[in-house]
Amino acid sequence: MIELKPFKDLSEVEDIELHDLDFKRAESENVALKANYPSFEKRGDIGVLLVHGFTSSPLEMQPLEEYLTGQGFSTYNVRLAGHASDYHYLNMTTYEDWYDSVKYGLFILRKNCRKVFIAGSSMGGLVSLMTAHLNRLDGAILLAPCIKIKSPMTFLTPVISKFIPVMPKIGFDMQYSDIFYHNWPMKGVAELYRFTGYVAELTADFRIPLLGFQFPGDMIVSARATKNFFLRAGSKDKLYVEFPNKDGQTHILTSHLNQHRDEMFANIAVWLKDRSEK
Repeated sequence: MIELKPFKDLSEVEDIELHDLDFKRAESENVALKANYPSFEKRGDIGVLLVHGFTSSPLEMQPLEEYLTGQGFSTYNVRLAGHASDYHYLNMTTYEDWYDSVKYGLFILRKNCRKVFIAGSSMGGLVSLMTAHLNRLDGAILLAPCIKIKSPMTFLTPVISKFIPVMPKIGFDMQYSDIFYHNWPMKGVAELYRFTGYVAELTADFRIPLLGFQFPGDMIVSARATKNFFLRAGSKDKLYVEFPNKDGQTHILTSHLNQHRDEMFANIAVWLKDRSEK
């Protein structure tokens, strides 16, 4: 297991240089769409790092980004290493690379805001937990976090990935091709599986304020594992919201397919403002 550590202090580096470094990392992986490059929106003195999920891109978090900036929050929408380009890049990354991807955005927000929170979708929830835990953020928001992958065959991916580099996503809708890869990079999946194991061992150590949302019928991640995580997490300030199962089972909670999205966004804003005043 790779042991993650707090980021080295970048507080003396200028904003423009931090953003340029992040921008160049995206260029080095041939990210085509400008909308999938990392972006900083300065509004108020409360900042929120936004972290997309596995095989996804910053476009996944754009709806939440637009809502929060409209409410007066500053945001930094992260692009994780290996994402928003070609799925082959994702087979060359580790969970340490994904974690490291948020550091430039974090220090930009810290230089411009008095408090900094982080919000992550799916695998981005794992990145958010580790970032908040190791770098003393003011709280983490988890949107259908990938505490445990639902497929019972996932434990085989470290072996499968040695022989099968990629598998297609069954039933993938190509209208989402600007946001998600339409294949599963198997070495990347194996690395995500290792990441879930690493985070699971630290559950009781997470003492930052936590807010979580989940559909119990989620087909990608285990809702039961998410609920158990919130029960076992060490934080005294934690709230877990489970949507009614009859209203759908979408995994991407920032999507319009989530019938509770507007209510969820409003609750996130209230939660952020409440903890910003403490």
